[in-house]
Amino acid sequence: RGNACVHELTTSSMQHQVVLLASGTEAPVTAWDLNTGTHLTSYKTNASPRNGFCCVGRDYLLAAQTGKDALQFWTWHKDQVLQRSFAMERIMSVAATTDGTLIAGGGASGAVYVWEAGSGRLLRSWAAHYKAVTALAFTPCSGMLVTGAEDTLVHAWVLAELLDSSLDPSSPAFTAPQPLHAWSDHTLPITSIVLGAGGSAAAAIVVSASLDRSVILHRLSDGALLARVALPAAALSVALDAGEHALYVGSSDGTIYEVSLVGDGAASASGGNSAADVAVGTAGGTVLRVAARMSSHSRAVNALAMSVDAEHLVSASDDGSAIVWDLRSRQPVRSIQSPAKVPVTGLLVLPTPTHLVPSGGGSAASASGRSGSRQGPKRLQPLAPLTKYTGMPGSVQPWESTPVILDGSVADMAPASVATVLAAHRSALQHAAVGLAASPVAAAAIDAMSVDAVTSPEDRVTALEAELVFAKRQAAEYKALHAQLLAFASGALTGTA
Repeated sequence: RGNACVHELTTSSMQHQVVLLASGTEAPVTAWDLNTGTHLTSYKTNASPRNGFCCVGRDYLLAAQTGKDALQFWTWHKDQVLQRSFAMERIMSVAATTDGTLIAGGGASGAVYVWEAGSGRLLRSWAAHYKAVTALAFTPCSGMLVTGAEDTLVHAWVLAELLDSSLDPSSPAFTAPQPLHAWSDHTLPITSIVLGAGGSAAAAIVVSASLDRSVILHRLSDGALLARVALPAAALSVALDAGEHALYVGSSDGTIYEVSLVGDGAASASGGNSAADVAVGTAGGTVLRVAARMSSHSRAVNALAMSVDAEHLVSASDDGSAIVWDLRSRQPVRSIQSPAKVPVTGLLVLPTPTHLVPSGGGSAASASGRSGSRQGPKRLQPLAPLTKYTGMPGSVQPWESTPVILDGSVADMAPASVATVLAAHRSALQHAAVGLAASPVAAAAIDAMSVDAVTSPEDRVTALEAELVFAKRQAAEYKALHAQLLAFASGALTGTA
């Protein structure tokens, strides 16, 4: 939900999910099959803080490094670090947009950095907080960024304002960015932030957890305080179920608390089972009640993540384990032990990439020990080394735009989707063929633009040739337009226009 790593799933890989575990001390990032608990592969080497591990698009993993100003990237099919970049300071938390085009990092000084992944350019850095930024989250639409820090504040920022290219920080008229909302309901450092889908950014809810033993919900549109719940221990991690009916909170005592957001969950203090279950005497917002506890960890729960099918919750702890919970019975169904038995600070649950799924859709157990040598995707999303300072061009020239890969091409889409796209472009392709030299290839390509003609590789090749005809036609038109603009500009400069 709202994660770019869910893209490009095949039918055979839908039943497979991978659990990725990252540690706060030097140890590999490990990948495990959610259904069987089988170790799939490892990525060397990493030491990332809590909230310092995320995926970037569909192809990369990113982790900030504890005690360093480094950011490390891996790709699914290589066990070694793919790329290492350096920031101006130590990065405490990271996040990426749904499509993986933007990367945000929270600094130890309270500054937030936003990079463009495809070019590596540092688009903006600003003093977002007074102390270290410990949690970051983009809205599913990638239009806003929510930050939380050790200064107890939670801020919501509009990316369109932050990334306005007309703003010049060196100008005397420049003013520092201001958040759309600034929430100060917590009294101790923020530990985790999660955003609801809500159908749109305006309807989304913002859930923040803190060391002050509270979890608070706000509405993103107007910043209104919606609800709060008090816990008997510090809240370190939060997760929402797919329907946003329940909230799960991992605490410092190893317990996971389930908080209902509907029905009897929004109860008065008198509806609770005990003083520990209910927030008492808080002003503003609905008081939420703890519906259930899940206890199996012996130490703090640093991260929580929902499975892709929303049937399981996965928790990661300082005790070196990750536990898979069945949400219906609230019972642990599987325990995954970190090989090095080191504290687990980062957790992701994602659809297993196609190249990690065993051939023939068999058990993931058969892939153990062999997945690291599997061939990766033919086309990786653009990723450039992140620049350290604003104003640096990154991997592109000033006159170039950021490279992109257009998802949903004929080669990557399912036959039914290919047919839909080809049918939509049939008239355009026919128009493109007008005026071009007639050939059997072009004629066959136009005739192939039908629903029943794209089920074989040969038909897809024909369809691609038709798209090439269209692209050449467009290129010729753009070339002619460029020549006209060049002649006009030259005439204007020389006074002959």
